[in-house]
Amino acid sequence: VLRLVNLICFFLFSILCYSQINEVDDKYREDQIYFGVFYNSLRNSPTDFNQNKFSSSINLGFIRDIPLNKSRNFGLGLGLGYSNSSFHNNLKFSNSNNQLDAKIISDLDSFTKNKWVLNELELPFEIRWRTSTPENYKFWRIYFGLKSSYIISSKLKYESPSNKQTIRDLPFNKFQYGFTLNAGNNTWNLGVYLGLKPLFDEEFSNNHINIKNIKQFKVGLIFYIL
Repeated sequence: VLRLVNLICFFLFSILCYSQINEVDDKYREDQIYFGVFYNSLRNSPTDFNQNKFSSSINLGFIRDIPLNKSRNFGLGLGLGYSNSSFHNNLKFSNSNNQLDAKIISDLDSFTKNKWVLNELELPFEIRWRTSTPENYKFWRIYFGLKSSYIISSKLKYESPSNKQTIRDLPFNKFQYGFTLNAGNNTWNLGVYLGLKPLFDEEFSNNHINIKNIKQFKVGLIFYIL
């Protein structure tokens, strides 16, 4: 009887091990949902332009993982996401007689808030390399790509001791694009975005200051799941 019990246990253990081996997903995909927190800055800004407080972005979305090799550690990613960005600075917009104008506020103590807010739809494209395997969920990754985005809404929020103002639809280039680089290990990944297109519309005329060459630069942390 003992021999029979041992034989049955061995048989069941063999089936269990075989089942576990079969459960390994050799068609796995990685890093298809992303969430990022970034610090925003602006390049090619005019003289006396000053960024104050903390300007940030929150990004989230889905990227379809498309492995190109048998080991599935090299491939492409194509997705759709959303971004909310804020820029605190001393470049103020004003609207007079249906004419939008912009100027630098030299006295930084004269206002308490001057913030641009952007909401964008993102289309990220990535070339992906990583050290993942079907059994390993902690791996190194380097993802380089190009991200396009469309500004679906924008506004200025301005506050001073004597005035509050909100202006919508700022003269931004609606369509933006730039290079991205996301790299790290396991949970923690550094994310960088280098904007290639000027932030402001070339047709926006302003006699006070030249803002046509301002471009975005963002650096922060990005997290992937699933």
